Amino acid sequence: MYKIRSYDTLINEAYERISKGMPFDKDFKPYNKKFIGVMISYFEEREYFEKCQTLKKFEENLDHERNYTQWTQKI
Repeated sequence: MYKIRSYDTLINEAYERISKGMPFDKDFKPYNKKFIGVMISYFEEREYFEKCQTLKKFEENLDHERNYTQWTQKI
């Protein structure tokens, strides 16, 4: 059986993973800057500015070449 996920669910689940220090989705694919930008816009529209700050901090430390070592060291 397939579970249909809404856009809200997708964004909120991704945020929860990022806030817990997991820079990958459920399929172990790293989040990219474009998707993080979409998430920031989503939360700005809904005025969740604390979540925006968390995502902006994550985006600043997003570094595929260094395997996210900057992000994991700051947690």
